[in-house]
Amino acid sequence: MSETLLIHYNIEQAQQATWALCNDAGELTGKINTGTIAELSEVSGKYRAIILLNSQCLHINQLQLPTSNQQKMLKAIPFAIEEFIAEDIENFHFVISKNKHSKHTAVVGIDKITLQNILQIFQQANITIEKIIPDVLCLAADEQQWVCLNYLDTTYLQTDRLNGMVLSHDVLPYIINSKLQEKARSALLQTLPEKILLFTEQENTAAFEQLTLDDLGENQQFENNSNESHNRENHGPEKINVVYNKHPLVVFCGHYKQALALNLLQHEFKNKSKSSGLWLHWRLAASLATIWLVLSLALSNFQYAQIKKTNNITKAEIEKIYKLAFPKSRKIINPRVQMEQKLKELKSGAGNSNNGLIFLLAESFGTLRSDTKNITLQSLTFRNNRMNISLESNNLQSIENLNKNLNNNNKIQSEITSSSSEKNKVKGNLHIEGRS
Repeated sequence: MSETLLIHYNIEQAQQATWALCNDAGELTGKINTGTIAELSEVSGKYRAIILLNSQCLHINQLQLPTSNQQKMLKAIPFAIEEFIAEDIENFHFVISKNKHSKHTAVVGIDKITLQNILQIFQQANITIEKIIPDVLCLAADEQQWVCLNYLDTTYLQTDRLNGMVLSHDVLPYIINSKLQEKARSALLQTLPEKILLFTEQENTAAFEQLTLDDLGENQQFENNSNESHNRENHGPEKINVVYNKHPLVVFCGHYKQALALNLLQHEFKNKSKSSGLWLHWRLAASLATIWLVLSLALSNFQYAQIKKTNNITKAEIEKIYKLAFPKSRKIINPRVQMEQKLKELKSGAGNSNNGLIFLLAESFGTLRSDTKNITLQSLTFRNNRMNISLESNNLQSIENLNKNLNNNNKIQSEITSSSSEKNKVKGNLHIEGRS
């Protein structure tokens, strides 16, 4: 008979766990062990492992949803359950299971980061986890009975095969009484549990002494159904005390299979399919390949760093040469491209084409010499194959005549780009370029 490794795990003690082997009949086949995750790793390799997760980090609920399509239900759950969760609902991972015994759908939610941390801890220990289920749903509750289990400073309460909660001892009487009255008001009296099983630790048999029969609903005046066939004596469930030894795993093992429907490793956290057993024969080759890949990447990174360093030195040298060649340049973004542009401008300016500086000076020289009796040349600049001259004259007419005479040359064209008058003097700017 195959055996399963059941692991009881609490995220508040991340590096600790309690485990035992269980057969298909739900019976423990070995002793219960408590220790570190590293110690668990030594025995986990031979068995399929299932985590019974402490339900304090889970949200467990039952909802009546307007659809039976699983994908649509998963989309509807965040909206239906948002008011019950204080954290950001978008960070929660949900799994669902249809309750065959009612119209409700069982829902279990967990913070995604919490689930990722759990998986990472076990992966680092080389422990393969097949399923993760809520421990509070591993009790013996069904339509006829509820189950309470005392463990350390908390109480597990399971009111249905797929519904339960973890709470403190002091609120347990109120919760049970409230749920009993709620069932009595909203359904037939026959839906009330006939008995409540109370599991207590051997060292703490007095844990449920505060739960008197009155607390459990005895002699409560529930509302009677109008149908006489549904009337019965208004007595609460029978209280049955059961003592267990050492750890709740002795109780969980008998009913953990009913919680498998709410395995948290679904959807985006679904286990990847296991590789063929032939992988074991190729482990050495794969290890060597991994080492080679790591060394190759390290060498590539080293070469890249060296090339990057050389490139930075080259760029610095180019920038230094550019500053020496063009000392007036202030903004240097890409010295190589900027130097090519400057050289191109100088080359075009020194050429004999109809766009060069020498050409424009030669064609406009005669006109400028004859028409500047009343005009003073202030400045001359050349850029982008265009010559710009600033002039000063006694009147605007002189500048306009000069512009007109320059335009009489069929090789160049001139344009007055601006003019201004100040203290009997007129300033003007001419733009001269070669004709197309």
